Amino acid sequence: MQVAICLIAILGSSVALPAKNFPWNEIKGTNLLVKPVSDYSTVDAANSGRIIGGNEVSPHSLPFHVGLIIHFQSFCSGTLISPNFVLTAAHCIVRASHVELIFGAHNVNIEESTQLRVASVNIICHPDYRKPDLNSNDIALIKTPSHIVTNNYIQIVTLAPADAGSYEGFVVALSGWGTTSDSSTGITSGLREAYITVMENYLCALFWPSYNYSTNICTSGIGAVGGCNGDNGAPLMSVRHQIGIVSMISSDACEMGWPTGYTRISHYRSWIDQQISL
Repeated sequence: MQVAICLIAILGSSVALPAKNFPWNEIKGTNLLVKPVSDYSTVDAANSGRIIGGNEVSPHSLPFHVGLIIHFQSFCSGTLISPNFVLTAAHCIVRASHVELIFGAHNVNIEESTQLRVASVNIICHPDYRKPDLNSNDIALIKTPSHIVTNNYIQIVTLAPADAGSYEGFVVALSGWGTTSDSSTGITSGLREAYITVMENYLCALFWPSYNYSTNICTSGIGAVGGCNGDNGAPLMSVRHQIGIVSMISSDACEMGWPTGYTRISHYRSWIDQQISL
């Protein structure tokens, strides 16, 4: 089987990320995350707040979310999809040789007692991922050095099935540690959320020329709701499943209302299942 190994970091034990005197203001981001909503019909997407100035979630209400520190310089997100694998965007880690994985976090800027911090072992990008075309097969897996034990603060997310529909018109939830304005210089501390609407593919293609109807999904940016720096690699969630991975953001104009583009999970279920079963 053909597998694209971005880079391999062989580390036999976990490595703690220093909390004291760590230059968090210098960490640049690329991630965003999502919270399931109980009933699509009752959510007012236009007035729900936003990641750019959004609302902070209850601590540890999104226990599947994982923070990624790449080379102690940049930040992305991912999700725990099995006891040994984290799912994220390939563009976050394609050149990485060292990734710190932060599980069980609400405030990633400090070492909370709920957190587990470990180092990556294998980094596996989709074999057809190509830069700089970020929305083409922008999906990757990170293998953990040991079995991740789940608890109230660390849990495994459920992925959308291969036969999932388009979700067009659905209100979904997005949350993350990304910057909260275009003027922000660092990621936020507490995890934030916003409700957001899945838009039609043809409209998203007007903003992202290489947008692919079958491999991508898109959410409306109306009202300046969407991802920003530090939100890449994080999940887009429906009520029950993770349906997308943040891939495309207007990183230098987050408040301009551009849509956010995601890698569509359902298209890659077969590839994901094959990798985690090896």
